[in-house]
Amino acid sequence: MNDFVLASAEPRTMLSHMALYGLAAIVEDGGLEGVRLSWSGGMATRPVLSAPRATPDVIGELVRAHAQRLAAPDAWPARHVSDSEPRGLMSPRLGVIGSRDGWCSLQARRHEVLDQLTEARALLDLRLIAALGEPSYWRFNRQRQRLQDDGASRLEMQPRNQGSEFVGNRLRPLAAAVAARTPPAVSDGLQGRHLRDEIGKDALASRTATGFAAPGPVDNAVAWCALWGISQFPIAYRNQNFADTSGHLGKGTAGHCYVPVWEGAWRTARLRSVIASGPLRRFAEQGLSPDGSGLSDATAREWLANRGVTAVIRFPVRRFGSDSAPERRAMNGEILKTGAR
Repeated sequence: MNDFVLASAEPRTMLSHMALYGLAAIVEDGGLEGVRLSWSGGMATRPVLSAPRATPDVIGELVRAHAQRLAAPDAWPARHVSDSEPRGLMSPRLGVIGSRDGWCSLQARRHEVLDQLTEARALLDLRLIAALGEPSYWRFNRQRQRLQDDGASRLEMQPRNQGSEFVGNRLRPLAAAVAARTPPAVSDGLQGRHLRDEIGKDALASRTATGFAAPGPVDNAVAWCALWGISQFPIAYRNQNFADTSGHLGKGTAGHCYVPVWEGAWRTARLRSVIASGPLRRFAEQGLSPDGSGLSDATAREWLANRGVTAVIRFPVRRFGSDSAPERRAMNGEILKTGAR
C-alpha cells in the first residue's frame, strides 16, 4: 500500500476532513482500487489516503482529470437556470423564483441533468447533487412566503451576497483552476508542498474555503476535494422544517458540524455509514442541551468505539456579515473523545 498524506491538514479544521473525504471519493470514482482512509498516529495526526497505486502522480492525474471533466462546457456545472439566467442550475440555494412557470422550468431542466447522469452511471456526481439538495418549492412560512433555502444542505455555506451561488461562483471556477494544473502541481497542493489559491488570488481575505475554514488562501486542489466531500453527507427533506443534514446539529444557519476520527483504515462506504448514523449524531450532541443532558449516552459511545472511532470533532458554526446575506463558517473544532483505544 502507498500512503498519500495531506500533510498540512490538521484535525481541528473542518476543511481537513472534507478534503480527505472528497479526495477519496474522487480517486475511487476515477478507478483507483483499494482506497482506504485513515489518520496518522502521534501528536500531529494527519489525514491519509492509502491504496496500492496511490502515488503522487496517480493521485494528481485522477484529481486533475476529474476537474477537467467537470470544467467542460457541456458538463452539468456549466448548465444555467435558463437561457437568460446564468446562475448554476444545480445550485441548492438560488435567488427568488417568483412564478409557477419558473419553478416548472427549473424542475424540468434539473431532471434533464439527472437523467443524463443516471444514464451515464455518474454515481459520484449524483451523490453530490443529492447531498447538496435543491431549492424547496414545498416549504412556506406563515405568511405563505416560500422558504427556498430549506431544501439545501447545511454544509453548503457559499455566501449569497450579490446573487452568488454555489455552482456558478465556487464549483465552476475551482474546476477550471484545478483542470489547468499539471498532475504534479495538483498532488503538491494536496500534500501541502505548495499552496496556490487561483480563484481567491492568494488574498489574505480569500473565501475559497467556502465556510470550512477561516478566511485566507486555500490551495484550490484542496478546496476542490473539500467541496466534493459534501457528497458523503446525505440529507433528508422534511415538510415541517429545513432539510436534515448528516453531520450537522441545530437550527438552519447556526448550530454545529461534526465528523469522526478513527483508528485503522476505512473504506468510503464505512465512512458514509458512520457519518449518517444515529450513534455518531447522539454522541456529538453531548452537552449541547441547556441541562447538559447527553453526557452519558453509553450506547452511542460503545457503538462508535466498536468501530474504531476514537473521537468526534464538533465545529461550532458562526454567522458573519449582514443578516440579508450572512456568511456561515465552521470554527475551530472541539475534540470529544470516545474512549476507544
